[in-house]
Amino acid sequence: MPGLSGPLRRALHWLLVSLALAASALFTPIAQAQLAPISLNADVESEISSRGQLYLAQDQTPPASAKDLPAWLAKHKQIERVSLFGGSYWFFATVQNDTQQTRWVIDPTGTLMERVEVRVYTDGKPVQSFITGYNGSSDYMMHYGGNVELPPGAVAQVLLRIESRYFARYPSIYVSSEANYRKTVVAENVLTLSALGAMLVLALYNLFVYLGVRDKALLYYALYLLVATASWAMTLHVLSDWMGWRVLSWHYVMFFLSSVFNSLFFLEFLRLKEHAPRLATFARGTIMVALALTPVCFISVAYAHLLATAVISVSLTTALVAGMIRLGQGFLPARYFLAAFFALLLPAILILPANFGLVPSMMRNIELFTLLGATTDAVLLAFALADKIRLLGREKDAYMAQLNDALTQASTDSLTGIGNRHAFDRTLANMTHVPGDPTASQRVMLVMIDLDGLKRINDERGHAHGDSLLREFAQGLSVVKSDGMGVFRLGGDEFAVLGERHQEELVRNTLVVVERKLHEAGYPDAGISYGIAFGSEINSGSQLLMHADARMYLHKTAKRTQPA
Repeated sequence: MPGLSGPLRRALHWLLVSLALAASALFTPIAQAQLAPISLNADVESEISSRGQLYLAQDQTPPASAKDLPAWLAKHKQIERVSLFGGSYWFFATVQNDTQQTRWVIDPTGTLMERVEVRVYTDGKPVQSFITGYNGSSDYMMHYGGNVELPPGAVAQVLLRIESRYFARYPSIYVSSEANYRKTVVAENVLTLSALGAMLVLALYNLFVYLGVRDKALLYYALYLLVATASWAMTLHVLSDWMGWRVLSWHYVMFFLSSVFNSLFFLEFLRLKEHAPRLATFARGTIMVALALTPVCFISVAYAHLLATAVISVSLTTALVAGMIRLGQGFLPARYFLAAFFALLLPAILILPANFGLVPSMMRNIELFTLLGATTDAVLLAFALADKIRLLGREKDAYMAQLNDALTQASTDSLTGIGNRHAFDRTLANMTHVPGDPTASQRVMLVMIDLDGLKRINDERGHAHGDSLLREFAQGLSVVKSDGMGVFRLGGDEFAVLGERHQEELVRNTLVVVERKLHEAGYPDAGISYGIAFGSEINSGSQLLMHADARMYLHKTAKRTQPA
């Protein structure tokens, strides 16, 4: 070590020696542990994939007996892990049954594997073997596990041949007692079918709601759930074991489409085009990329897996950013939207790095864990849609209230507070044309009224007194409204009452009372002239108006010619 002083050189020398000894002490037991048999526990499954040896499968034929295994394995190249782009591999491990349990299950899991051949060599026993995998048959629905027998105290050598065109993540291999494995299978299958059923029900329900309200967000959400249900049903072997449908290329077609419909959903739900146009453009770009990459599923399944993982990662990230932006803008349904994607975030954090081959699977059935996260996501997105519909309902109610207020104002005389000419025309049309009741118009009664003396009061006492007279008259005339009649000011000193024929006497008496009260209120020169017409006399609303108006003028003329 040129350039270093004597003490410094010696210190560095001892440091390197210490590190070498520590490394030797650290790694030597591990190497030995890998060669030692793996002790089995009847109560807890044993993960053996990390404590065995993996080889490239250069030989198609396994040895016939255990004594031939060492020499046979020596001919194969040992590797650390499988390639996610698929291939054929041998896995070897030695296990020891330190229990009284004899019935065991060897379970290759953690990823889709097209074909797995399992062989178990036990001294003094025939070789046990079974074939499982996506294209094989299994003893357990939706699982690759197969039964073997290991006598108490026996040491067994386990050899697996694993073949697949791709691996979603690194395979895991477990050995479990048959009793425990059955419980695991039942629990996982119940959770899987329940989650898929919940997603399917939500999809069909929202599709039904869409047919009524025609909100595109509901349509895209329903389609997203349908393709997500189909993709997870394929991935978790529901369709292959239940229906015998095994077409590997379609698995990732569904995952690409789920990314497409998910993006369409949050584009519509969050209204990104109006409120975050740049992000909306980016989201539409991811949709185009997903659609463009979909044919890869039929060209190379291995690349389709990695590309679908990348597209889904980008889509989820875009959705989270969009939700945060819209919540910051005050769009309250984004609360449930963000909660939904955070529910999916934890499984995504665990499964996506494993899908890229960055880390091994962190749990036994990470796909089921991700499905449960996706189901929670679906439920919370349903809450988000319900919240949006609730807010839209509130907005609609507020709009209808404003519309009703505007309609009321447009139909009300501002001075007297009774109906105006517009309200009169609408009411008359409704009363003379009742669907399903041809006799309705014959029951109509129209009273046309002139308030005499108004012009004189305006000229002599001012318009304020004239307005006061109009209000006083309208108030007195409005008492007939309690009997279901309509009261209107048509303009100036002209008023009208709409009712039915049997109410004629009530109207006449009311007009007499109102005229007397006007005199008592300080309007001695005010008077009332009116004319009454009935629907039974005419054929249309306009004729009814002409008859009543003519009779009102006859009444006015008769009053003028009457002696004082």
